Amino acid sequence: MRGLSLRTKVFFLFAVTALLIVVPALLLIAQAVERGVYERARDELEGAGISMRNWWETNDVLLATSARALALNEQVRRAWVAGNNRRLQGVLRGELEKDEAIVIDSTGRSMFGPRLDARAIASAGDLRTIVALTDDGRPPLRFSLEPVWADTLRLGQIGVGRRLSAAAINKEMGRNTQVVLMVGDSLVGTSLSDSAEALLDREELRTLRASANPGARQILADQAYMAAPVALPSRGLATTVIFLRPITQELEVAATIKRSLFGIGFAALVLALLLAAVISRIVARPAQQLAEASARMARGDFAAPLPRTGMDEISQLARAFGEMRKAIADREARLRSAQAEMIHREKLAAMGRLVAQLSHEINNPIYNIQNCLEALERRGNPADPNREFLTLAQEELSRMASLTRRLLDQSRPQSDASGLLDLNALVTRVLTLAAPELKSRDVEVRAELAPGLPPVVAHPEAIQQVLANLVANASDAMPGGGRLRVATRADGDAVEVVVEDTGAGISETDLPHIFEAFYTTKPGVTGIGLGLFVSEGIIRGHRGRIDVESTRGTGSRFTVRLPRETLDASVSEEAPPRVDAPLREAVGVGG
Repeated sequence: MRGLSLRTKVFFLFAVTALLIVVPALLLIAQAVERGVYERARDELEGAGISMRNWWETNDVLLATSARALALNEQVRRAWVAGNNRRLQGVLRGELEKDEAIVIDSTGRSMFGPRLDARAIASAGDLRTIVALTDDGRPPLRFSLEPVWADTLRLGQIGVGRRLSAAAINKEMGRNTQVVLMVGDSLVGTSLSDSAEALLDREELRTLRASANPGARQILADQAYMAAPVALPSRGLATTVIFLRPITQELEVAATIKRSLFGIGFAALVLALLLAAVISRIVARPAQQLAEASARMARGDFAAPLPRTGMDEISQLARAFGEMRKAIADREARLRSAQAEMIHREKLAAMGRLVAQLSHEINNPIYNIQNCLEALERRGNPADPNREFLTLAQEELSRMASLTRRLLDQSRPQSDASGLLDLNALVTRVLTLAAPELKSRDVEVRAELAPGLPPVVAHPEAIQQVLANLVANASDAMPGGGRLRVATRADGDAVEVVVEDTGAGISETDLPHIFEAFYTTKPGVTGIGLGLFVSEGIIRGHRGRIDVESTRGTGSRFTVRLPRETLDASVSEEAPPRVDAPLREAVGVGG
């Protein structure tokens, strides 16, 4: 055993254990099952014998009682004394339903009913019934006789009898047994099938009837039975009932179990092999998983599964490795986040310079067009129907100015002019400014401001622009009135502002695109699709996020989540270029 590997040793251990424990146990189970078959059948036969004797003795009393009642019947006496046999027969038929009446005169001659020999008549006495054969070829008769007296004159004997049959006895017992009825040395009948009855050996039945040990085994028509004779007390011919209990199915089950032992032994050997493989896998697998996780971590994959934790040394090593991997992954995630933020800031700065230059180039044409439109408006005829086109041109010029301003807001870095910001005060300011518009639309406002809300480091004007835009969108979604809920709350190292309305909601088709530039769900020309785009850019510039939940026909809920330290004043980007005064007037950018 010294030169064997651990896997081979485990194999031999489990194989020998299975052979020494499983196979003997299964052999004992098979023997117990077969023994249980015979014991169960023997118990049922003993119970059938007890029930048969009780039934027989009960019928002894019933037959004797019925015979005595007939002997004392006044109508029977009168008909007998009068010699009116027809009336006597009528009275007896009225008294008896299923049983047969026996009438014997004082000389021993049968007046009517089954004809019995003199020995059977002479054996009548006490409560014991008599079993005798009749000369009419019918089944044996079990009967009881009582003398009939008219004062001191003995008229004869009257009795009640019942035919004996195996089928009737089997029906009375109601058990999972078959019945063989013997009267004297003759086989009277059975409840077996015709094929099984034909195979009965009379000599074996006589031997079995004389046996006092129940449980003999018989094979009839390919069926196995256990037999138990029951001798019934009676006068006249000896009566024996042999109960047969079929045990073929139970023996087949026991035989199947025995045949299965070879398969179970082989299965036990295979199970031992499988268990050996599992044990070796349990020992080697954690180390393999740790090696694979180390290799994947070296490639930048921190999601490799680790062994299940436990109390052993390998589990302790896996826990320490997991903590180390988590620390490295967190540090790398922070580095990537800082890098992405830096790239985003550089993009915003470049976009800001580009937008400023474009705004400067667009500013002069806008300014000139505006001056021309104003001159035309002053010099034109107020009644000229074409003046409406001047109004439309001025509105479109305002839209261009608004577009330019929003693009400039999106590209402006957010670290400039940042400081501690009280979100509760800012929400109150936004709702105060929007109150006239909300009231005109019959919108009910509910503010749920968390007391003691910690401040955040953020750009006040930018965050106000985001909240004002969300409130304006909620108002536009409820033109016929509704409820607007604005709530603040602290969540760990972040604070949240929730803007929830009961408006029309956003469809599933539009929901993935609402933060895209120039994507709008507002009808007509009321929106240009930059409000949420600019708001999302501002919040992302503060290292936060905007989440939205909406159901069509129910309303929408926007959640603005800001880290408490969104901006670092020491990390500031280049300030956006200043724009000319005419451009500020055109696009509404404050100086």
